[in-house]
Amino acid sequence: MARAVAVLTLLVCLAPAASWAKDDRWGNLNPKEKEHIRENYQRWQNLPPQDREHLKQEWNRFQNLPPAQQDQLKQKYEDMRRRRGR
Repeated sequence: MARAVAVLTLLVCLAPAASWAKDDRWGNLNPKEKEHIRENYQRWQNLPPQDREHLKQEWNRFQNLPPAQQDQLKQKYEDMRRRRGR
């Protein structure tokens, strides 16, 4: 369970930043969105190397799951966020 949360947190934090960079939409983001990306990047940089490596491995594992399982994990993560009040 904790592993799934870690993977999905990584997904939520890094996936949008990667797609924005790829599409070169940085200039179209509002200041709040840019700050959110900077904060997530800073959190990533501050992680110990072994934690970053672990999250990369979990991310790769997540990406290799069938789409139905990916969707199921995403839904589980969103449900957990809603219960926490985010």
